[in-house]
Amino acid sequence: MLTLFRIALRNIGRNRRRTSILVVTVAIGLLGTTLSMSLLWGIEQQMIETATATDLGHLQIHATGYNADPKISRLLSDGGKEIDGLLDGEPSVQAYSHRIRSEGLVTSPKASVGLRILGVDAEREPEVSSIKNWIVEGDYLSGKRRESIVGRRLANRLGVQIGDKVIISAQDTQGNMTAESIRITGIFRSVSSDIDSGYLFINLDQSAHIFGTHEAISEIVVVMNERQSALPLQAKLSMNRPHLEVLRWDQLRPFIAFMMDTTQSVAASFYLVIFVAMAFGIANVMMMSIFDRVREIGVMLALGMSRTRLLLLIITEGVLVTIIGTAIGLALSLGIVGALSEGVDFSFYSAGFNDFGVGSRIVPLLKPEDFILPIAISMLTAFMASLWPALRAVQLQPAEATRHE
Repeated sequence: MLTLFRIALRNIGRNRRRTSILVVTVAIGLLGTTLSMSLLWGIEQQMIETATATDLGHLQIHATGYNADPKISRLLSDGGKEIDGLLDGEPSVQAYSHRIRSEGLVTSPKASVGLRILGVDAEREPEVSSIKNWIVEGDYLSGKRRESIVGRRLANRLGVQIGDKVIISAQDTQGNMTAESIRITGIFRSVSSDIDSGYLFINLDQSAHIFGTHEAISEIVVVMNERQSALPLQAKLSMNRPHLEVLRWDQLRPFIAFMMDTTQSVAASFYLVIFVAMAFGIANVMMMSIFDRVREIGVMLALGMSRTRLLLLIITEGVLVTIIGTAIGLALSLGIVGALSEGVDFSFYSAGFNDFGVGSRIVPLLKPEDFILPIAISMLTAFMASLWPALRAVQLQPAEATRHE
């Protein structure tokens, strides 16, 4: 087998131009595929991180039926005390916080806007969301009454600045309309246009006063040490507290789960197109190699080389060239992705990206399967593409092949 390998290595080095064309084709194909996938994974990762770091967390706990009908009267009546004890004893839980969530109308002297009102624990909220880090003007909530923070886009729509007053109008737990004046104390900028233009954050006590929830809360948002830990904790809480609704981030935002599935489909399409093109390239180059070596192949057969050994020789040549091209393509991909660790600026498309919770700077991301899968498929492609020329070669008759000019 070692002799066969040496002969194959010598043969691919004989016509360096042809071999180089095939190596470059394989390398460019893999480079294009892995770079495209790294950007897709980067977009997907940022979309998930934005959603979980602003609104969703990794788990949310509500009263039964809240997700289907999120009205303000569906509350955790004990203020979350029942669940707090369980979460405090879970090593996989990084942090959790209480919220009151509802919808209402905010009115300024210039405009009125319907939005989501989120009452948050000013002290614990920064442990489960990035809102505090996104403040660009003013200050984050301090826990005092009549404070609020809004996104830059919402502030522009309302025509308000730091220190301006707005009126919140909403329905309380009894179905009565209530209104409260609050002051804009902070403005944040989020990569999510939905958060930036449609959310208003106030203190938890203030929201309890406005909505008349007293000690009750709408939800507990939970952030895990690792995102994958959300599933077992969800199962545990659902089993121990069946009267509560415990949902993961991907269940709360099915669109993100759909986008993840779509990304997988796009990845499969990329691989299919690239490797089909690669197969044709390998088959074409190997077939030309066979035509150039008809006389040589005839001599080898006449000297007693078995057709099985000849078949293995030609397949080995195709696989060796593909291995070289694959190694170069993946090495280039790793180097380029490493060089782009600060991200790629897509400011021109920022408006569209923000609609999906993605910023204008995408950091490419490569997963282990982005190396394992291309290597496996490349080897399979090389084998299948080299098989056809190899079968043509072993069908040659020594007497005719040795007379070939």
